[in-house]
Amino acid sequence: MDLWHELTPQQYAVMVNAVEEACLNQVIYEFHARRFWRANGGVTSVAPPPMTEEELRSLIPQFAEVVADLIARGWIEIREPWMPWDDSPTMTAQEIAQTLGDPDTWICDEQGGRRMVGLMTTVRWDSLVANR
Repeated sequence: MDLWHELTPQQYAVMVNAVEEACLNQVIYEFHARRFWRANGGVTSVAPPPMTEEELRSLIPQFAEVVADLIARGWIEIREPWMPWDDSPTMTAQEIAQTLGDPDTWICDEQGGRRMVGLMTTVRWDSLVANR
């Protein structure tokens, strides 16, 4: 079976953003859009309604756990600053926990983001997907 089909909707949103080499502040919005489209028959031409900050904040702990689990599996990595990736230091376990627990990691605003924490897949993920 395709590994993508085995992912939860939350994991899927994280992994899509990792493949796109995006930032964590896009993940919950990706999840919200996909959930809206699923509920509306898969029509992606209709934009989902904006999330309130309260809605977004309520999902942060759940997504922090999902990202921590995917990091522990060796499927993704996060870095800050994220550009250029190869020059960004690898985060320690303590830095990862602090980053995932910071609401500013997850929230976008009019200026683009409060924290720009990069997200990428690892060689392990790429190998798992290629060999399925």
